[in-house]
Amino acid sequence: MPEELSERRRAPAGGRSKRVPGGRKHAAKVMMTTEEFERVSARAIVLGVSVPRALIEAATGVPPLTRREREILYGELNGLKFLLGNLTNNANQIARALNSDIEVPGQQIRSVLQRAEAAAGRIEELAERFRVG
Repeated sequence: MPEELSERRRAPAGGRSKRVPGGRKHAAKVMMTTEEFERVSARAIVLGVSVPRALIEAATGVPPLTRREREILYGELNGLKFLLGNLTNNANQIARALNSDIEVPGQQIRSVLQRAEAAAGRIEELAERFRVG
């Protein structure tokens, strides 16, 4: 009995899949040879995901990202979300000032446009780096 417990796999660092409304109603059983299972298991370990998650991601075309790459992508996307929030706030302030016939310095408008261009460049970089296919 203790041997069985020691051989049990631990949950991957990424944790369980998020719950979905209504639950997951479909299950698929995949029979593999020992060699195939070892290869899939090794891939799952490298990526930091479970064997089922590795199979789902491979079948749906999700690029194989390690846990660290996922963390980097998540951080970058959160940073872009924050930056875009600031940019929309600045654009709204400029629009409010212009609608109130308040003169807005051209430098302020250029600054917002430059930051928007930088954000678009970061998005393009991420899209290229994590491109599927």
